[in-house]
Order: sequence, then C-alpha cells, then structure tokens
Amino acid sequence: MTVTTDDISVETFISLSVLLTGIAQEQLAPDLDAHNLSQVYYDYAMARDPADFTQLLQIYSDNQDKEPAAIAEIIFNQSGEAVCFTARSTMLMWYLGSWYSPAALQAYQPATPAPPPPPSNVISPGAYTQGWAWNVAQAHPMGYSNLRFGYWNGNPPPLSAFVGGNGA
Repeated sequence: MTVTTDDISVETFISLSVLLTGIAQEQLAPDLDAHNLSQVYYDYAMARDPADFTQLLQIYSDNQDKEPAAIAEIIFNQSGEAVCFTARSTMLMWYLGSWYSPAALQAYQPATPAPPPPPSNVISPGAYTQGWAWNVAQAHPMGYSNLRFGYWNGNPPPLSAFVGGNGA
C-alpha cells in the first residue's frame, strides 16, 4: 500500500514515535494535551523534509504489524540513509524539542571525523520545556516545572511516572 501525504495521520506518527522513543503513547500524546506537541512535531517535520518524512511514515505503516525490533531493523538498516537519519531527527525532536537536519546528522557517522556540533532549531518554547529528555532524566528545565510547589522537598517520582510502562 502506498501512503500519500494526505493519508498519513498524526496517529501513525505517534505510533512510530512510541517505537522510536520507547515512551508510552499515553505519555507522548495524552488525551488532555495543552501543548499538542504531536501535531506541532508532525507539522514541523513535514514542513522541513516532506519526502523523507513521508517515506519514513510509509515504511512504518507498511510494517507496523511486525515486532518492534524488526521494524527498527527495517527503518535503520534497510531503508537507506535518508530514512535512517529522518528517524534519528524524529527521536531528537521528541527528546530535545529541537529539529536537527537529517543531512547534518549524517556527518556524525562513525566512519567520518567528528565535525562541529550540528545546528539545531528549538521548535517552540513549549517544545523546549516539554522535551522528553527532561522526563527521562527526572529533571526539568531551569525556571519551569510541571511538579507541584514543594516538589524539591522529596524524592522524584519513579521513572515510570514520567515515561509510562515499567520505566526500564
């Protein structure tokens, strides 16, 4: 089945993102989502690299009935560099709230000398404060926290409270 840009849904993107990040769907895209980051990220990636992003989503859509490890193998090792690095950019987008060009990430392959850090763009203030790197680290950006006043007086909640599942 060929997926066109019109057929690719945000739901497919969220499902792919769960696979790429290991974060539970109800955490990535909660029913009540004031930031609506899944739509923001979908629109951002589609605007930056529509051909490769659409291809990544099509490959996922065509293989989503397979085991996660098999899907990862297809995306990262069997679909070409454009798809592989678009998947990496998607992962970084969720964790860091920034977009790293897939082409710039290709410069970081092990066979090449280490170049300077790639440029990135913070997608929005909400994307920065809601980046999943903060939750996985059980931390928060300076000057912002979703936790209740006085949270610093006790131990942080378990990792599973931030990312869902068993937190492993």
